[in-house]
Parts: sequence; C-alpha cells; structure tokens
Amino acid sequence: MRQRGKLRYVPLRYKLLLSYLFLVLVPVIGIGSYSYVSSVRSISEHTRNNMEFAVKQIASGIDGRLANIVRGSEEIFSDQTLSRYLSGYYLSFEKYAITTQYILPRLESAANLPDPNVQLSLYLDNGHISEFYYHAPEANSGSGRQYSIYHTERIRGEDWYRSLDLNYATAVWRQVGEDAAAGQISYLRPLINYDTLQPIGLIRMTVQLKDIFHTPDMSRLGEGSRLFVVGGQGDRLWYSSAVEGQSDWTVWTEESGEGSAHDLQIEEAVTGMPAKVVARIPYASFQEGSRQVRTATILICLASLLVLTVISVILSNYVLRRFHKIIGSLHAFKEGDFAKRMPIQGHDEFSQIGEAFNEMASTIEKLIEEVYVGRLEKKEAELNVLHSQMNPHFLYNTFSSISRMAKLGEIEKLHQVIRHLAKFYRLTLNKGETIISIEKELQILQSYVEIQTIKHADRIIVHYDIDPGLLGYDTVKFILQPFVENALEHAWYDDQIRMEIRLYAEGDTVFMEVRDNGLGMKEEVMHAILDDTGQGIGYGIRNVDQRIKLQFGRGYGVSLSSELGEGTTVRLSMPKYVQKAAGPNAALE
Repeated sequence: MRQRGKLRYVPLRYKLLLSYLFLVLVPVIGIGSYSYVSSVRSISEHTRNNMEFAVKQIASGIDGRLANIVRGSEEIFSDQTLSRYLSGYYLSFEKYAITTQYILPRLESAANLPDPNVQLSLYLDNGHISEFYYHAPEANSGSGRQYSIYHTERIRGEDWYRSLDLNYATAVWRQVGEDAAAGQISYLRPLINYDTLQPIGLIRMTVQLKDIFHTPDMSRLGEGSRLFVVGGQGDRLWYSSAVEGQSDWTVWTEESGEGSAHDLQIEEAVTGMPAKVVARIPYASFQEGSRQVRTATILICLASLLVLTVISVILSNYVLRRFHKIIGSLHAFKEGDFAKRMPIQGHDEFSQIGEAFNEMASTIEKLIEEVYVGRLEKKEAELNVLHSQMNPHFLYNTFSSISRMAKLGEIEKLHQVIRHLAKFYRLTLNKGETIISIEKELQILQSYVEIQTIKHADRIIVHYDIDPGLLGYDTVKFILQPFVENALEHAWYDDQIRMEIRLYAEGDTVFMEVRDNGLGMKEEVMHAILDDTGQGIGYGIRNVDQRIKLQFGRGYGVSLSSELGEGTTVRLSMPKYVQKAAGPNAALE
C-alpha cells in the first residue's frame, strides 16, 4: 500500500475552489471571447461595407463627370453639318461667315456643356479654316472654359499624335503634351468626314485632374485616409488626395501609400476611362468601435468573474465546514471513540448524512459485542464440528483393517499399523488444535500412507515433491488424508497405484496437490461432488472445502480436474498463513 506521506496532500478547500473557478472561468472566457470576436467582426464588416460603398460613390461621381466631358465631345463628333464646314474650301468672306456664325458657336456650346471646366481644342487637317485660340497657342492653358481651333501641323510631329490610331471608333483618355506637368488629362477622338468616313482632324477635351477626381468630403473614409487614382495598367499615378492635381509621383508604387501594409485598401474601377480608384484607410481609423467593444467586454467579464469567484468561495467554505464535521467524527471512530456523534443542522443532504452516521455509530457500538465476537465463536465451533466429523470416518476404516490382519495372523504388520496409527492420532489429537503447521499435516499424511502401504504389500507408490520453505506456514488440520483415502477406495483399478503429493506456492498462495493415475471421473461427477446440495457423494471432499473456506475465505478451497482412464488431480489452495495467537486474534503473515 502506498504510504500517505509519499503523496502530496491537497486540501479539499482548494479542490472545491479550483473546480468552482474552472466552472466559472470556462463560460465567462468562452462567452466573452465569442462576444468580442463576433462584435469586432460585425463592426469590421459593417465598417468595411460602408467604406466600400463610399469608394463606389466616389468612383460613380468620377464616372458622371467623365460622362459629361464625353457628352461634350459627342456634340462636336456627331454634328455632320459642322463636319462638312470643317472639311470644305471657302472664299474669305464665306469662311468668316461660317466661322463666326456656326463653327465658333458650336464649339462654345460644346465647351459649356460638361460640368467640369474644360478646354476644347480642334486640330484640323484643312488649312483653309483659320486658327482661333487664346494666349499662347502651344500652352492652351487659360483659366475657365475655353475653345480653340488649331491646324494639325502643330502636333503632327509629336510622339503622342503619331502613336494615335485615328479611326471612327478611336476615343481615349491620355496625358499628352504638357498635361502631366499641368496636372491635366485629355479626351481624344477624331473628327470624321461623314461622306468618306475618314478622319479630318482631332477633338481634344482637356480638363484638370482635380476637377475630375477631387472628392470634397474625405471624412466619410475616416481620419488619415488617402485616395489615389491610378491609370494605365495600374502602374501610373494620376491623382492623389494628398496633393491636388498631379502629384510629385509619376509612377505608382507601394511606397506611394505610405505604410500601406498596415492599411485597408479598397479598389474600384472607373468605367469611363482606363483607371481605378484606390482608397487607403488606416485600420486605426475604424477600429475605435472595436476597442470600445473590447474594453466593455473585458470589464463585464472581470465583473462577472469577481462576483462568481466570491460566490464560489462562499459555497466552498459552506460545503467544507460540513465535510470537516464528517471528517472529525470519522477520526474519532478511527481512534476508538465509538460514542462520538455528529451534530445535525439544517434539512439538506448533509443533515441526512449526519443522521445516517449517528445511527450507524449506534448500531456498530452494539454489534461489536453482540455480533462480531459471536460470529468468531460460531466460526470456531463450526471448524471443531467439521473436524470431529472427519476423525471417526478414518478410524472406522483403520480398525477394520486391523481386524482383518488379526484374523490372518499378520502380527508384525499389525504392530507396525498400530504404531503408525498411534503416531497418526498423537499428531491429530494433540492439544485439540484445528490449525497446525504444514509440516505436521504432511507427517499425518505420511503416517496414513505407511499404514496403507503395509496393508497393501507395497502396491501403493507415493512420490513427494515438497518446497521446504513452506513447511513453517500453518493450515487447517486433516485436509490431505481424505483425498489419498478416496484415491485408494475409488480410483485404484490396476495392480499398483501411483500418487504424487506436491507442495508449492505462487505469489502469496500455497497449493497442495494429490495426483493419482487411477480411473478418473466424469465432468458431472466432479460437479456433483462439489455441489453444496450433497447428492450423496463426495462428503469428505466437501468437508475439507468448507473448512478451508471458513478459515480463509471464499477465494480458497478445493478444485478438481480429471480424465477418464488418466487419473485425478485434487488441488487445495490457501494463503500463506501463520497463526500468531490462538482464537480470533490469529492473523495472516
């Protein structure tokens, strides 16, 4: 048995408190974590949806302003009368009338149509139409709405013009000439001769980038947000909310976002031109709600934990006081104070335990004198009765053999039998003991075997296989002889009979075996012999089995194994036992 001192003692107070705290912490932490994560996810998703909607609105506003510019160019592109005038040859007075009465009014109308301020420029292949422009023609950067007429010869050598594939369907947004330096962008499409469907010039609608992309209310995106418009293949920065108009950057890079790895990036395509709106929104700008939820969740969890911890301490102390009363009463019983009673308070399970304990204490106090001692005396009496039933059985058989020898005149054998019989009874009846050493039990058996060997003229062969280390243990008296006697009376069928007597141990159990080579028994006969109902056979075997069980318990006794024509083996089992003192104080080793 493991000694208590080797185990670490943990008071019940701590076990109860820890179990209560565990039951408190698990739901509080679980519910708090779930609430926090769900709230933060909901706030983040809601905020992101709002941001995406705001960016879509910004992109939609840009598309609307671009559509106005396209509509203005459409006024020029689709005017077939204007196309004929611009591609014809006129005299001086005709040219002046056409220019002042139709061409310039149409240009003015188209320039005033878009919502943003635009600069409308027509580049004509027809040199017979006079140029019309404000200030320096190459700059074309006057303020407000302007419209101008130039000859194509002015731009024919420009790379951007040569790269244009002018046809009926050409319509592009591009920064050409000084657009990039001036923070502008131009919408380019051809003038068409509707008779030949061939280009006769170029329409250029130029607008400031800030007039298209500027967003008046950036507060909807949150503090610290940045807005970019990226053109081309997403590699050219056209506009940044940090610097209105063309920014210092001409190439779009991740560094343009200034720490974009820590920002939320939302992109929305601009359908009216090859560009996209990119919004960079710091997470900190829309995580304020998450921080508030986290703070509230932590405070609520801490408050709940504090309240539940106080309740847990109160409950554990209440239960522990009741257990201390039970433990105190049990310790009193352990010390032999059987008059100790448990005080009863309340009307709960502990009061029921107290009542049951007090009743049990009273009952035990009475039974110690009335039942325990009485049962021990009854056990001793049963052993004595069973033992007294064995002696006459053997004595009758032996006297019968002596009588036969006397009639036959076998005086020497008679003397030997009487001498061994005297030894047999001296060992058997010595001091009236029912518990003797295994060594004496073997001597009793040897005396009996010597008597039988004399009677049967050495036709009985007995071999002993004895473990000398077991001779000092004690056993119930007179348990081997009945089995040797049964073998001689019921199993002997040949001229000789051989028997083997074994004494050995397995662990703390001692085994005695009597093995013969006689007739053997059927399975049903063995069951009938050990059956408590008796069945009229095997009385001696059941007697030995009952005496062993009475002395050592139901786990020990007699077992049989047999085969017809091969013999029978009887095994007796008992614990390693040494009787320290007589009577009920005897004890196992």
